Amino acid sequence: KLHEDTTKTGVHVALFYVKDLSHPYHRTKVDLNAQQNNITGAVVECQAPQLACVICEGGPKAIKRYIRLMTVRMKWKGLDTDLDDEEDDEEGEGEGRPKFNPENVCELVWTGMATKRFFKGFVFQACESGMEAAKILRAKGVGHFWDQVLAHASGKSD
Repeated sequence: KLHEDTTKTGVHVALFYVKDLSHPYHRTKVDLNAQQNNITGAVVECQAPQLACVICEGGPKAIKRYIRLMTVRMKWKGLDTDLDDEEDDEEGEGEGRPKFNPENVCELVWTGMATKRFFKGFVFQACESGMEAAKILRAKGVGHFWDQVLAHASGKSD
């Protein structure tokens, strides 16, 4: 049931803008749920404009579930005290753990259809600048996704 046939109907695509994807909780949830829903795509994290572009490709049900996860179910900002397991805490270990970014946000930029999958798996890619990120995505044939996320992010800063 989870493996939807995308050969006849095309591939559903969702594009997300995330302000900060550096926290291990967010990275794990994004990756695990993509694998569980048989979603391919990429997460391109950029340093120069601090943002992440999440591209997801899959069947219609999988993308619908993933959109709900990213926009509704996941906790993107606030305190992360309830995520900690008390049993594996050693003395002083909890102090160095990164906290959630209080200004963090995840927004759905675009959903649509594609004729084929552009990615073989779900990968994370870190980039120093926006030019490097655009170059990586253009090599895959999806450079326009980066342009959309940048336009969405710049519209938010006004």
